[in-house]
Amino acid sequence: MKKWIKTAALISCCALISASLAGCGTTIVEDPNAYTFTNPERPQAQTDADMTIDGVFDEARWDEVRWLYAVDRINAVQYADISFTTSYGEQGVYFAMKVEEHGTNIYVNHDRGSVMNSCIEMYMGPATDPGGSRRLFEFDFQADGTYSSRLNYNGWNDAKTTWDKMPVVASQTLGGEVNTPECYGYTVEALFPWTFLEFAGYDVATQEERDSLVLGIDPAHIFSFNYEGTDQSNDRYWSRWSTDYIGSLWLNPSTFFKFDKNGLIAYDYTVEYGGVGTGTLQEIHGLPYMLVDNAVTFTVTTLNGASITALTVNGENYLDSLVLSSGVYQFSIGVPTEDVEIYIELN
Repeated sequence: MKKWIKTAALISCCALISASLAGCGTTIVEDPNAYTFTNPERPQAQTDADMTIDGVFDEARWDEVRWLYAVDRINAVQYADISFTTSYGEQGVYFAMKVEEHGTNIYVNHDRGSVMNSCIEMYMGPATDPGGSRRLFEFDFQADGTYSSRLNYNGWNDAKTTWDKMPVVASQTLGGEVNTPECYGYTVEALFPWTFLEFAGYDVATQEERDSLVLGIDPAHIFSFNYEGTDQSNDRYWSRWSTDYIGSLWLNPSTFFKFDKNGLIAYDYTVEYGGVGTGTLQEIHGLPYMLVDNAVTFTVTTLNGASITALTVNGENYLDSLVLSSGVYQFSIGVPTEDVEIYIELN
């Protein structure tokens, strides 16, 4: 009986408490200093006053440097026109590149590695460094402006430092957005801050070192054939097209294309025609200059049965050096060390 009375009293007490709480209103007092938070923007390396990294080559410096022009060819219908150059500024090394693909599309999928995506896979190191240099970069400039940066010093792992020292990269697509049938190419603009190159072990602490820096660059190119694929043998075509132009060796920056503050390092050639016949003389790849550190060959295509009656290079007779192959004449001048003047007489 006593136990029942205690239980009934407890129930009554709880009921009274519930009733009293139910009769109370809830008062909300607003804080006059409401808490807000905005994530800070990521620090970014500073560019020169004349530069905007946006993938558009509208700065004067891009008209003042020499460009590398090349064709990367899978076959007769699948190929890419590639342009590439460099320029140095107060803040670092600037890169510009343009890729126009034919017979293929442009794909970027961030759920797979950059090695499967449409990109320029740039191998770069000081041109004085031998093969296997620890200062050798593999830097993938993807078509959508994103990038992957690897460096040999740490076993080809990501090369990362503080954000204010990291590269700044941007792109523009040609024809349409990436991953659409309309897109056929892309342009990329980039800055490697001097502090980033110092982080990678480059000797660029002084202005004299920066001005004299020569870079060996092998701008390999990746054709991506679809959005989802990850089979490196079938879903992409990786091309070290540099070997079609120069004696470029794998991971050896001393054998790559040479670039400095004025872009591609090359020698000029001029052609003077004489005689009454017609024809065309040009560098074997159609380049308007001669690449350094490599033997240079020229071709001569004569028209309407014309004969070559005189040929000199800087005044030296090369007529006996001509070789006829498949209706086209060729001659080599070896490895150039200066600009050359060519005179050809056709009759």
